[in-house]
Amino acid sequence: MVKPVRYYLLLSALAILLSLPVGPRTAAAIAQDFDFGRLEQEIEKYTLVMEMKIELSFGMQSTEQELRMMATVVSEDGLVIFDGSMLELSDPFSSFSSFSVKSTPTRLEFTTLDGEQTYEGEYIGTDRYTRIGFARIVDTADTDFDYVEFSEPDRLSVGDWVALYFLLPEYVSPRLAADIGMVSTMVEIPEEFPMIVGFGPHEMTSVLFDQNLRPLGVLGVLPDPSASSADGGGMHSMGNNDFPMLGLIGADKIGELIADPPVKGQIVRGWLGITLQALTSDIQEFFGLEADGGIIVNEVMSDSPADKAGLKVGDLIVQVNGQPIEVDTEEKLPVFQRMIAEMGPDAPVEFTIVRPGEEAVDTTTVTAVLGKAPIAATDAEEYENDKLEFKVRDLVFTDYMLYNVDAETFTGVVVSELEPGGLATIGGLRIGDVIQRIGPYEISTVGDAEEALETLLADDPTEIVFFIWRNNKTMFVNVKTE
Repeated sequence: MVKPVRYYLLLSALAILLSLPVGPRTAAAIAQDFDFGRLEQEIEKYTLVMEMKIELSFGMQSTEQELRMMATVVSEDGLVIFDGSMLELSDPFSSFSSFSVKSTPTRLEFTTLDGEQTYEGEYIGTDRYTRIGFARIVDTADTDFDYVEFSEPDRLSVGDWVALYFLLPEYVSPRLAADIGMVSTMVEIPEEFPMIVGFGPHEMTSVLFDQNLRPLGVLGVLPDPSASSADGGGMHSMGNNDFPMLGLIGADKIGELIADPPVKGQIVRGWLGITLQALTSDIQEFFGLEADGGIIVNEVMSDSPADKAGLKVGDLIVQVNGQPIEVDTEEKLPVFQRMIAEMGPDAPVEFTIVRPGEEAVDTTTVTAVLGKAPIAATDAEEYENDKLEFKVRDLVFTDYMLYNVDAETFTGVVVSELEPGGLATIGGLRIGDVIQRIGPYEISTVGDAEEALETLLADDPTEIVFFIWRNNKTMFVNVKTE
């Protein structure tokens, strides 16, 4: 998250930058190259004001929040994109603990800029890399919507200028304001990304136009390479970048997402099942290797695709499907992780492995069939009991890693939410408890928990006994029903 003070200082610095001469011309003069009148007429055709109500849950606390932001129609049948950052919360701890942070849309409404038409919408999902949210306008079977058609630009260069419109606060009229920015560098690693200065996070997912008023894509953020991720095969350390790197998410990537929008809870990412580190030049020199980089396998998850393929701890992966892996620093690990994730489940992948032995270093190949990336705690099946005022969810992969237990033998459901002052809280249940038995009933899934509680509560008992696992110990918790 951007630190407020640093963020305002950054904007001030950029304002000063944009006011300085650029060669023989100023930024103000360059802005005159954009026909903002015609551009505004164009974007009014496919720009909507979106109002979204979301429920934010933080373990024992939940609250509702209303968001207002700009949205863009991207298909004739009413597919809409918007800034989905609030719906793709990057809390690194929620993946590795029972305390989860969730954001759930409960209402979605779109209004045209002239205020004459209002549409109901339904949330589809948010792309975890670009943070572009997707929704669809509903109950409009006979309506063909105007929509933006993105263009592949001539290759952008440092110094190129782009423009956008962004949504102003509700009390301001008119609703939109124009802004310009400049390509400041062409990022190459961890991926190609034209970085643009002059814009702020409040303009995320606004459509970017070149000076010929072609829609090139949208303003987005370069994924933080130090963020935790298990999708591409493992995890690595978390970083502390202080500000987002904003730039162009181009027509090619957006086109892929529009053709196949991400669906909340649907797993489409490939998974290998290792923890990893970069094959640095020092390590290459130690083993006498000549490579562009690679991946060191630190751990192989039991029964994972990597395990089934025969990958071993200490293996050095230097090629994927015959192509070198140019990962020679920890910051480049997302290149490999995203590559694996985007191949998708069931994809066969050939790895060229250098395997150090006691007497020699062998080179071999192994083929792994990728699995589905493990679901996050926030996407697990959940059950809420209104009487005892708590929620439970199914165990997920990261729970087994966190607790260091065997998924084949360790069963139960995780207490995911508790109402402050509720019966379950007063009785002694805690966030993160793993409920393994309720009364006489063994519990493996939220379906088991629902059936057991409904059966027991039907007899109007004075208390219900939970057998739980907490901090590597088992214990009984008696919860009063009144």
